Amino acid sequence: MQGKNAKPLTQAQYRALAEFRYQVRKFLRHMEEHNRELGIQPQQYQLVLAVQGLPDSQAPTIGRLAERMQLNHNSMVELVDRCERRGLLRRVRAVSDRRQVTLCLTAEGRALLRQLGNAARQELSKSGPALVDSVLHLTGGTKAGKRKPALR
Repeated sequence: MQGKNAKPLTQAQYRALAEFRYQVRKFLRHMEEHNRELGIQPQQYQLVLAVQGLPDSQAPTIGRLAERMQLNHNSMVELVDRCERRGLLRRVRAVSDRRQVTLCLTAEGRALLRQLGNAARQELSKSGPALVDSVLHLTGGTKAGKRKPALR
């Protein structure tokens, strides 16, 4: 939360914030619908993506993925159970300490990720410029060597 003397947003910034939220929600809705067309729940895809997209320095543990997806631990365990039953991932116990469990994508999980990743990239190629413009306008940023973009 900002201090009492925080400068209020201008009307143009409110428009940029509303545009950003609209573009994000439109993208997410498109992806949710695409997930359901393939018979998968959106959170299942998000988990598969989170496992694949973790930095190499981070192990894909239930706790770490719960943080990345902003879920509580119990909800993440249930989601992992559903993905495991679906054949998208599997739990792997560490040899040195059987209490340590990481998640590993299966071939089916990787295939789903490729398919939905391509759909996400295609959708972002359409909505990405509007997302970038709204963020730049809201934050006062500019594109390299260019003036502030106008909102559409």
